[in-house]
Amino acid sequence: MGWSRTWRRVRREIARYRRSIPKLRALEWRDWRELVRAQLALVRAQREMRSLPTGEMVRDEPITGRVIPLDRVDDARRVALAVNRAAEFGMFRPRCLVRSRALRKMLDDAGIQGALVRVGVRLSHGRFLAHAWVEYAGQVVGDDPAAVAHYVPMTGLQVADLE
Repeated sequence: MGWSRTWRRVRREIARYRRSIPKLRALEWRDWRELVRAQLALVRAQREMRSLPTGEMVRDEPITGRVIPLDRVDDARRVALAVNRAAEFGMFRPRCLVRSRALRKMLDDAGIQGALVRVGVRLSHGRFLAHAWVEYAGQVVGDDPAAVAHYVPMTGLQVADLE
């Protein structure tokens, strides 16, 4: 039973990659470069997640009011698209906190300052669920705002910097 389940999963992955080939071929050089950078950021964030002791991932500090330029929202979305592509088609499938930390680091590296990794919680069928996402200029980037709306943000909680 284990082998058949594994084989089905492998076949699904192969089919998914085959369906993505036309999309990947259509990418421009700039998109490919961002995709590689995003994959490296995801690997770095995953490695740091594994190396940090429990509790070192977040800081419980008040979020100070910052002036964030609104004209960089499209740039932030472009970077988020690269992270999402790398997460979907890359070497591994990172969880939301890893994706969010990688996206925040990439935004900082691109000079898009002021993005925040937010963590929210909700109850679903008696289970406690948590989710992480990135907000920039008051907007959710790299995630579905409708899905994020189901979570109650934990105020005053910040995800620690990668460095």
